[in-house]
Amino acid sequence: MPSPHEDLLRRFWDTLNPLPEGAFRVKDRRVETLTPGGRCALSLFSPAEDGDRDHPRLRVEMPPAVDPAPPARLAQLPDPMPAGLQGFLAAARAARDNARPLLTAEAIPTQHAHELSRRYAFNSVRAQRITRLFDELNAALEAAAQAGLLSPDELPPARYGLRSLAAETWAGDISFDAADSGTYHSYGEDKPFVHSLALTLTSLPSEGSAAFGLLSAEQQHAVRRQRAQAQAHLDHLMRHKYAFKGVRELDIERSVGGLLIDRDTRHIVSEERASAATLIPRYELLRIDPNANHPHAGAWVYRDAGLYCLESGEVIELDEALVRAIPVPAAQLTFQRAPHDPRLRAGVRFDWDNDGLVREGEVSWVSWAGHCDIKAVVESLGLTLTGADAPSLTEYRAETDAEHRWTRELLLEDLCSSMELGSAYAKTDGSGEVLMGRRMFGGARNDSRPDRLQLTGLAQGKHFRWPLSGRQESFVVTGVSVGGEDLDLDTVFLRELPDLAAVDFAPNPRFLRTVEGDYNVIDVAGATLRAKLSVERFSPRDGHIQRVNQETVIHLGPEGAGGRFFLGTHLHSAANRELYEVWLDRGKNAVIAELTRAERDPATGLWASKAVPGRATVIALHPSLGCTLSREMKIDDPAMFQALLNEAVRAGRSICADTDMLAEVWNGVVTRITSARIAVNEARRVERWRVDVVARFGRASLEYLVRLNAEGHSEAWCPIPGIRAVDFLWSDWPDVGAKARLGNDWVVNRTMRDRGLITVLQSPAGRGGVYVQDDHIKHVYERLWAALSGCRYTILLDNKRYAFADEGSFRATIDRLRAARRELLGAPGV
Repeated sequence: MPSPHEDLLRRFWDTLNPLPEGAFRVKDRRVETLTPGGRCALSLFSPAEDGDRDHPRLRVEMPPAVDPAPPARLAQLPDPMPAGLQGFLAAARAARDNARPLLTAEAIPTQHAHELSRRYAFNSVRAQRITRLFDELNAALEAAAQAGLLSPDELPPARYGLRSLAAETWAGDISFDAADSGTYHSYGEDKPFVHSLALTLTSLPSEGSAAFGLLSAEQQHAVRRQRAQAQAHLDHLMRHKYAFKGVRELDIERSVGGLLIDRDTRHIVSEERASAATLIPRYELLRIDPNANHPHAGAWVYRDAGLYCLESGEVIELDEALVRAIPVPAAQLTFQRAPHDPRLRAGVRFDWDNDGLVREGEVSWVSWAGHCDIKAVVESLGLTLTGADAPSLTEYRAETDAEHRWTRELLLEDLCSSMELGSAYAKTDGSGEVLMGRRMFGGARNDSRPDRLQLTGLAQGKHFRWPLSGRQESFVVTGVSVGGEDLDLDTVFLRELPDLAAVDFAPNPRFLRTVEGDYNVIDVAGATLRAKLSVERFSPRDGHIQRVNQETVIHLGPEGAGGRFFLGTHLHSAANRELYEVWLDRGKNAVIAELTRAERDPATGLWASKAVPGRATVIALHPSLGCTLSREMKIDDPAMFQALLNEAVRAGRSICADTDMLAEVWNGVVTRITSARIAVNEARRVERWRVDVVARFGRASLEYLVRLNAEGHSEAWCPIPGIRAVDFLWSDWPDVGAKARLGNDWVVNRTMRDRGLITVLQSPAGRGGVYVQDDHIKHVYERLWAALSGCRYTILLDNKRYAFADEGSFRATIDRLRAARRELLGAPGV
């Protein structure tokens, strides 16, 4: 027989049985597809399979817009059709011209489309009509050939002419929906994806509290998992993406705007005193001995400028002998967000970029600055959550008797922090990975890699490539000359050389091959190279690594015989402060790497580097001194962009672009594309095109020559240098789920697994041999589903979510729950 308390607890859980009219449990409808923004179809849960439960899985598709009044026929052609090539092409052009009024805004009304997707509605329908027009014209061409109106010799030029007419029709100016989602960067604004996660953690019942006791045993376990998974999500973002004032490894707390803490205990850590003179800090937790005769015995403390502080920031007197030190590995640390907290300590050191040591200066902004790629994707999909009816969600949790409001900004954080997890899945049997969703990429992205010098060695596998570092600034060629004549750096690395006056192009005789996707390799044997270097030195003041800019000249021809030319430096051991100085020694026909070590002079306190005797490395070179030079190219193959341009122009879908070829990342949604055919060399079948792209964060262009075959298909491309070029284009329809089924394979999201957002348990009887606990992401997706479906009010009772159609019913139900809660908590023994 249940106790009075158990009976009251069951009555509390049954408060919503039956549900008020219009209310429903979100679990019963969460597999329904939504269309927020009016453009993409968004699903947040996969339906149950074979008795399994629905599982959280965010997926999008972009179906074509519905044509409000599709014309019966677009190509109005004469009957009978004229015979001969010129007659057919004239009729096709006339049909195209007659169809133009059907491609205008007047003929394609969009007033009933969603306010965030009216451009998409127009662009998509226009693209469908142009596609239909030329499908009909191509069918007419084949029919004319069958009827004998075109000879076999006329058929290829007819196809060429029709494709040329189609290219002319598609060219022009197209604008895309441009709703701005806002920003997510932490730099100076504290706007990354962390606030919704912080609110989630705040809203959960705390272990051991009266509210926690109002959960069933099953849901207590679920809330524990949810808290751990949400905390892991937040910890990763704080460790890798939060940077309120940038990232300076020698002053990490004040630059990042967060307290350096241990993930497990959540206590503030201190650097070990013994590691202070090294380049590799070690960390420890500090605690006052619980058995000490001290007013704060047992308290956790940290060091700040040699003083001991309680975690509240209060400075206390403390004998060193009373302090316990517990080592903590650097990989276990994260940051507690605190951008304006007076406890932030000056001079805390931390290897933020995991390169093995701490360095002076700022870590490159591309490592931490915002999530512009995610911003671009949500804007391209129309998921900005803006507009007159922007979503929000007020959620009441019955156990805590607390109400929390997820604003539009917090819901967008939920959406974006979910998309940031990516679409890469790992097979549960460990046999590999798969990429889900739909991703298109065009271009050769700027990975900011250095120019590279390759010197021929004495045998296969004995060649020498410099630099060893992947940093762009470590080796940048600024000039190449042969026989006293400077080569054009804008074209010398291209595989084809353009002739703009002739509207033609020809192979570059120095070009050898492309490696690693976008490194073009050229022959520079006998040339003179001028280069800018970023070399590493140890600071005389404190022995930390510094990067110093330097210029060098490398003579590879006869004039350099017997000379010695500086190539740069390479860090050998941070722990021992050792680095190599690397030289091309023409006298010895070898590359010589001389080891140096920085040591501190006890008298002056200054650090100085000295050669380490007997530790030089010599790499012998071939007597011919064969030499190649390679450079990362961004626009060498314009063909890589065509599929994305077709996606935008010929399907009407929004795409994304990196519009700054000189920066590592400058991503934004494309808001406008203008394309034009500038010139034609009919004899060589070469056309010159220009495409101008306007995106969220800038403008860029593509200008190129394209050679066509006899039927008008492209067969070769040549970029035209000298413009601010698009780095790359892309489109992403993400698929971000806790797990998924591929045929008879089960897969789990790799990033969720690796960051601890899901728990994958071995379960031989389970699907795929594993059981996936996904409490955190399930609640995030349920919350998103409720808000994006139009619900503005939800209630969590025993960790189950219920949606309400109106505020009145929501408030009345809360009153009932509060009464049941008061009765339950007032019962004896509670």
